[in-house]
Amino acid sequence: MRSITKIAYYEVLHILKDPILFVVVFLAPIAYVTLFGAVYFSGLLSNIPMAIVDLDHSELSREIENAYANSPYFNIVEDVDTYEELQTAMQMGEIRSGVVIPEDLQKNTSLHRHTEVLTVYDGSNLIWGYNIQKKNIEVIKQFNSENTVAYLAGKGLSSVEISSIVNAVDFNITVWYNPNINYTYFLFMGLVMMILHQLGLLSVSLTVSREKERHSWSQYLSSVLSVQQIIMGKCLPYFIINFFNYTLLLWISAQFIHVKIEGGVLLIIILGLLYDIIITFTGFFISLKAYNSLQITRCLLLLSIPLFFLSGYTWPWAYMYEPISSLGKIMPYSWMAKGFRMVTLKNLGIAEVGVIILVMVLMALAAIIINVTFNKTQKPVQETPLSVNAGNSYPRKRHV
Repeated sequence: MRSITKIAYYEVLHILKDPILFVVVFLAPIAYVTLFGAVYFSGLLSNIPMAIVDLDHSELSREIENAYANSPYFNIVEDVDTYEELQTAMQMGEIRSGVVIPEDLQKNTSLHRHTEVLTVYDGSNLIWGYNIQKKNIEVIKQFNSENTVAYLAGKGLSSVEISSIVNAVDFNITVWYNPNINYTYFLFMGLVMMILHQLGLLSVSLTVSREKERHSWSQYLSSVLSVQQIIMGKCLPYFIINFFNYTLLLWISAQFIHVKIEGGVLLIIILGLLYDIIITFTGFFISLKAYNSLQITRCLLLLSIPLFFLSGYTWPWAYMYEPISSLGKIMPYSWMAKGFRMVTLKNLGIAEVGVIILVMVLMALAAIIINVTFNKTQKPVQETPLSVNAGNSYPRKRHV
C-alpha cells in the first residue's frame, strides 16, 4: 500500500505542476458545464417570432390575431402584410412561424362554408419546428373552442348544454417525466456524461505516455514494484478526481441549471463509480499502448462525436441500422447515459436498471483485466521521432 501511495503522490505532483493537465482535470469540466448550462438554461422556447398576414381585415381575423398575440409562446412581428413578405422574412430568419388569413374568411364562416387559415413554420431547425407546431395547435384549439361556445350561446343554448356539446369527449393528455417538454432535461445530462468521459479518459491516458516521452517509464518496468501496484498507483488519483468531478457536476446541474435529478442516491453513486472505473482503467490501457500524447489526443478527439451519436441518447437504437446500433451498444457511455436517464428522470429502481448495471460491471471488470495482463518485463515502446512534453522525469512547472 505504501508503494501505491508513493506512485499516487508522484502522479498528483504531475497534475499540480503541469498547467495543461491541471486545467483538463479540474477546471475544464466546470467550464464546459457552465457553458452548456448557459446555452440550455431556459429549456423552453417562448416569444417565438411570428408574422400574421391578414387578407380579410374582419372582426373574426382580428380575433385570430389576438389569440396569437395573447399567447406567451409567440411574439407578433409587425410590417409583414403580404405572402411574399412572409416568405422573405422566413428565409432571412426574422420570423419562425406565420399565419395567412384568407380573404372572405368571416363571410364564408357565417355561411357555414369550409375555409382554411394557413399556418406555416420553419422546419429547417427541428427544435424550432416541433415547438412551434405544438404551440400552434394549442392556440388553434383554444380559438376554435371559444368560437364554438360563442356560436352556441348565440343560438340560445344554456351553459350546461354548451358544456355537454363542447366537452362531449374530453382528452386528458399528460406528459410523464418531462411535463413541460424541457429540452434541458432531455439533453443536458448526456452532455455532462460526455464531458466526464472525454476529459477523464484524456487525463488518465497521458500517464504512461508522459513517462515514455520523458524516458522514465523504464524505471517502473525495471523496479521491484508489481504490475498491480503500478496500475493502482497511477490510476488512483484520477479515479478519485473523476468521481469528485462526477458529484460536483451533478450538484452544479441540479442547483444552478435546475436539471431534474431524482431517483435513488445509491443507484446514482453505483452508476458513477462503475463509469469511473471503466474510464480510468480504459484510459490507462490506452496510455500503455499509445506511442505519445499527440496520438492519444487525436484519437480521443475523433472518438467524441461518434460516441455521442451512436449512444442512442438523441436517436433511438431501434431506428438505426443494426450494425451501427450494435457498435453503440459496446460503448460504456451509451449504457451510462441510458441508466442515468432512467434513474434520475423516471425514478426507476434496481429492478429496472439491473441489466444496465450488470453490463457496466462486466465492462469495468474487462477494463481492469486488460491492464493486469500487461507484462512488466516487456521492453518499453519505441519512441517515435516526434516527442511531446519531453523533459525530466520529475514533474517541474512548465511555462505556457
